Amino acid sequence: MQSTRTCVSLGLLCSLLWFGCGSELTAEQALEAEGTVDAPGTAFSAESARVGEPAEVTATSLNLRSGPGTSYAVLASMPQGTVVEVLSESSGWYKVTWGSQTGFCSGDYLTPYAVSGGVAQAISRAQSGVGFSYWWGGGCWDPGSSAKGSCSGSCPSCTHSGSYGADCSGYVAKVWQVPGASAVSRCSHPYSTYNFDNETREWRTVARGSAKQGDAFVYNDSGAGHIFLFDNGDPWGWMKAYEAKGCSYGIVHGSRTAGSSYKVIRRDGF
Repeated sequence: MQSTRTCVSLGLLCSLLWFGCGSELTAEQALEAEGTVDAPGTAFSAESARVGEPAEVTATSLNLRSGPGTSYAVLASMPQGTVVEVLSESSGWYKVTWGSQTGFCSGDYLTPYAVSGGVAQAISRAQSGVGFSYWWGGGCWDPGSSAKGSCSGSCPSCTHSGSYGADCSGYVAKVWQVPGASAVSRCSHPYSTYNFDNETREWRTVARGSAKQGDAFVYNDSGAGHIFLFDNGDPWGWMKAYEAKGCSYGIVHGSRTAGSSYKVIRRDGF
């Protein structure tokens, strides 16, 4: 009941990954496996802002302090949506400029501003993955390549061959470049449906009836989950979607409906 994959990236070995395929790890297991747990049961800590690039405040209100820590004086309170210039980073604290003020704030509440060009580019990345194989624990494809990979068996006891493919959460993570920018051809899988369902600094929940292109439909319940990208149509009925649908389907752009267990999330900043 597991899919084992090995890849070499920058000399690092990527080992066992269990995600997607409709039968995922429990929340605690997923976080522990990823090695990013701050405390049991907390959400995945996504990549924060990048030095030298603009970043956006995701908290309702974020303190700008005179130094890198909570013991330093508060210079200002920056509201959600504030865009700052990131000057440097040290131990999770970022030196930023906001208007005429320069100070420090926690990187836990900063995200790259308008990462990778927005909805149009996200949909372009989604389109570039259509036709590649389903790969449980996978998250990569090579646009234009004829090496689509193959998947055999029934999920989750499925076997993948080839260098490229993705499961549902690996696909959407690469499409929306979370938790950070990464070439779609670089194999990685930092997000599970648990993260999509619970992460609040990269995503926000929106009313299902207001779903628009690029939004994600996700559910995660008792260790099982699925996610797909809404393209167009009726969010309560038949719609067009991009998704890594399963071993016998691969990554597709097609029609589907979604049960009431799904919620709709939108990438912050869009």
